[in-house]
Amino acid sequence: MTRRFRHTDPEQDLRHWFEVGDNGRVLRQATFDSRRELPPLPEWLTKRPDETTGAASVAASRAYLTATREEHGPLAGRLYDAVYGVLDEGPVEEPPEAVPVTEEAFEQAWRTALRDRHFSRYDTGPLPQGARLTGTVSALPWGPGLTGMVVDIGQPVGAFVDVLHLPREAEDWPAVGTVTEFEVVTIRFYLEPGTCPGLQLRLRPTATPAPGEPWPRPAPR
Repeated sequence: MTRRFRHTDPEQDLRHWFEVGDNGRVLRQATFDSRRELPPLPEWLTKRPDETTGAASVAASRAYLTATREEHGPLAGRLYDAVYGVLDEGPVEEPPEAVPVTEEAFEQAWRTALRDRHFSRYDTGPLPQGARLTGTVSALPWGPGLTGMVVDIGQPVGAFVDVLHLPREAEDWPAVGTVTEFEVVTIRFYLEPGTCPGLQLRLRPTATPAPGEPWPRPAPR
């Protein structure tokens, strides 16, 4: 039987929301930290449940984590932890002061936590935002000048550069096979129930050449 409850850790100013299975192992967890400032959110997403004081430090699902590892490998699991936080390994004991919550109330808190993590900066993990890496342009699926390009970073994780981070003129885009340096803009997980989880790094070039000049190769490290 699935149980859902919330409780407060006053020593650390944390508010935990747990969804646990029969063995007490956490299925989903949303943790809000009163010491964390809310990330910048669109105005239409600023309404929050009263019991979610502070920004979310965890919004993790064991099923999504497992599926992500199986689909994309160990690196993807580490990226998931960096984006959504680390689940309590459990089993989790339900303390006497815990408050049972309905499925609807848990879902509201869960969606709020997911939004917080989606808009938060990821400063930890193997590829934090701003990390620099070498990549090879592997495809221009829509042609130069349109939508963006796919980059191979030598890992079993897809990477993409949006058109907004590339030169305005199509002839100034790098050709397939170009090796240059990029930095991580963000990490995107696509976690729809019943489908294989998607994962994509969003990158931008660290340097853009002047029109007509070749793309710079990464400097030795």
